[in-house]
Amino acid sequence: MTRKAADRFCAQHLETVESSASAADPLSSKRKLARVKCPVDSSHSVLFPDLQRHVKRCQAAKEVVSSAWFVPDINLVRTEPEKSLAVDPVTRDASITFKEYEKWVAFVEQFYDSEIHGTKYTEMPLRQLKYEGLEKRLAELSNKKHAIQQGSLISTLGNLGLLLSENCFVEFGAGRGELSRYLNQALLYKYNKEPTYTPSFLLIDRSGRRMKLDGKIIKDSEGLGSKHPIVPTVHRIKTDIKDLDLRKEENNQLQRRSDGKGGIVAISKHLCGAATDLTIQCLLNYRTYRNDSDDSMMDLVGIMIAPCCRHQCSYSSYPLEYLTKYGKIDHRGFEILCKMSSWAVCGRRPQHRDASDSDKMMIDATGERGDSGDVGYGAKHVDSSNDHNQDGQTHVSRLSISRREEIGFKVRSILDYGRVQYLEDKGFQVELIRYVDQAISSENVCLLALPVEK
Repeated sequence: MTRKAADRFCAQHLETVESSASAADPLSSKRKLARVKCPVDSSHSVLFPDLQRHVKRCQAAKEVVSSAWFVPDINLVRTEPEKSLAVDPVTRDASITFKEYEKWVAFVEQFYDSEIHGTKYTEMPLRQLKYEGLEKRLAELSNKKHAIQQGSLISTLGNLGLLLSENCFVEFGAGRGELSRYLNQALLYKYNKEPTYTPSFLLIDRSGRRMKLDGKIIKDSEGLGSKHPIVPTVHRIKTDIKDLDLRKEENNQLQRRSDGKGGIVAISKHLCGAATDLTIQCLLNYRTYRNDSDDSMMDLVGIMIAPCCRHQCSYSSYPLEYLTKYGKIDHRGFEILCKMSSWAVCGRRPQHRDASDSDKMMIDATGERGDSGDVGYGAKHVDSSNDHNQDGQTHVSRLSISRREEIGFKVRSILDYGRVQYLEDKGFQVELIRYVDQAISSENVCLLALPVEK
């Protein structure tokens, strides 16, 4: 989103009212220029003076969901505490004090050293794979970044024995449906253009995307020269994952086949923040119901999620009980931890460089890494022994850039730890891998989960 020349931030980041604008003075000049989240649909914002008029005509208010699968907040694990209007949300450094940073950095160090260091959460194998059936697409692209990631994820599914046409692939946070499209092409290649079963894709996203690829999934199957083309089943559900009761899906895609073959494979590439935890809970709710009450539905046979944006995790959806061994984590503390996780990939401005950075990998403003080399997840990837940058003297945490990056990677590892522990307790075998090199994407971790055979 672009910003006006006179503004410091784009419209999306102008949502927080300036702290200098007193709540008791709603007509102050800064208050007038502030943007606030729409109370009907928090995914967009509006100028404060226009709020009342906007609420009356907001399109989101006109969308009434009557589908059986819509169950408000079914996938939340706890209730968000009421937020006081007098307290600024944790969106800026100024809203967090040095003492708070000092407390939670100490927590991160203790938890990481005791539970994370030297385990599978930091020593993840790099498995950047290629899928032979997608080579043509890769050759056609000038920017190959996303194609490389998709190819590696699809090959990972194949190695797990999940790339089968009898499975139903449920893509969470599907966006345009690009991962599903190329997964379908991989299936057509594997089965020599004639799959044994009709491939099935269920795409879930809360926004009505333009340029969706749902139709191209079908056209790909019709146009690849098969004598007897089998048209895939493609269905899209527009909803927030927090409100999705998957067992009530209305298109009968999740019904078990007559021969008993096939299952549900949950997939996602770069599933943002809380959406990863909501997806895990959604799948666990479905599996519990299926195992206890209705075996006419497909079983969940695998999960492949490449998470991102851990700073967007939410208190109401994350399994916090796995992080409380070294002290209670309240709502405020969790928000601070999430904010610190962004330090790992938030990027540096050119003027903010450590003295030792000349030969090191830098992270650009898009979150993608430049140069070459491989940095261990959770490791300190910049040598701070000669850290002469001045940022540590001005940042509220009093930590240098390289030190904040180190803490950020540790927090990311801790958040992934909680997710893995939760899935393992629910009967899954879980593995974390790096599915591409960090030179391709700094968000390169993939969570793989298979149900343990009873």
